[in-house]
This record gives sequence, structure tokens and C-alpha cells, in this order.
Amino acid sequence: MTLENLVLFAGALVVLFLTPGPGIAAMIARTLDTGPWHAGMYGVGILTGDIFWFTLAVTGLSALAETLGPFWLAAKIIGASYLGWLAFKAFWSAWTGARPKPVFPTGSKRGWAATYVAGVAMPLSNPKPIVFYLTLLPAFVPLEMITPVSYAAMVAIMIVLAVPAAALYIISAHRARNWLERPSVRRGADIVTGLVMVTISLVLLTR
Repeated sequence: MTLENLVLFAGALVVLFLTPGPGIAAMIARTLDTGPWHAGMYGVGILTGDIFWFTLAVTGLSALAETLGPFWLAAKIIGASYLGWLAFKAFWSAWTGARPKPVFPTGSKRGWAATYVAGVAMPLSNPKPIVFYLTLLPAFVPLEMITPVSYAAMVAIMIVLAVPAAALYIISAHRARNWLERPSVRRGADIVTGLVMVTISLVLLTR
């Protein structure tokens, strides 16, 4: 594994992490719904799913994915159901004018776990990371040359690049959240958030 390969890998990841997609949209909506920390946990879940696909490609087990159809279907259902529930809460808030109660008590272990699991389910059923890690990645990096040391280095690169990329979207959304808390604009924001969640859940189920 050469330095050039690692640089190409890092450049490809920057494009992957910064390009808007279902994961980023859901993370932004999560920020508006429950704040930056839960959105950050959602992002950790997404990164976990990305590392899973990367590991699958590196270990040569990508062909195994084709035999695990029920597993991916379950991941889609979990992710879409959770996003659908968040959409319902957003629409309910727009209709009643009152902020909905969280599914789990704020800061509870169950709440953190549910957010993390939903984040993991996103890349497991999202075509973008699947195509990138299983199809495009070999064009940038010779997978047969990846050793345990280079694998660890590449995972570290993924983490180092994912954190600021997620923070960029989360912080921007959080700053806008204070403005969106005004009653005059909150209802419209809830409707937009709900529509985004519904759209993403449908994308997960139909692709």
C-alpha cells in the first residue's frame, strides 16, 4: 500500500462524506428534532455501517452480501420504520403546534441505542455506500495489497474525515435550529422535516 493509494482513498472519502444523500439528510433532521448530540450518535452509527462495508470489501466477502437478502431487508425495514416514526412526530408537531414527547426519555440508554441502531441501518440499506465500497473502492485501492496495518490506517482515515464532515452539517443545522424554534417558522420546518423523513424512508424501502 503506497502513500498515493491512501491519498486517493482519502480524496474519494471526502466526496462520499460531503455529497448530500439520505444519511446526511436524516442526520440534519435528527439535529433539528433532538439536538446535536443525538445527531452525532446517529452519525457514529452511519460510520459503523460504512466501516462494515469497507471491511466486507477488503476481506473479499462482498459476494456473501448477495446471499444475505433477508438481512438487508430487515435493515431497510428498521431504518425506514424509525424514520417514519420521526416523520409522524414532526407532522404531529406541525398540526398541534406542540413539541412531541421523545420516544425515549432524553439521555436514556434506550434513546441513545435506538439512535445508534437507526444510524447503522442507514448505510446497510443505502445504495451510495454499498456502490462505493464494493464497486468503486477497488478502482482507487488495490484490495489485495491491504495489510492489517494499512487496513487500520484506512479506518483511521475514515474516522478522521467523517467527524469534521458530520460536524459541518450538524453544527450548521443546530445554528439554524435556534431560528427555527420561532413559532412563526417552526411549523413549516416541521413539515419539511417530516417530508424529508418520509422521502428517505421510501428510498430505503424501494432501492
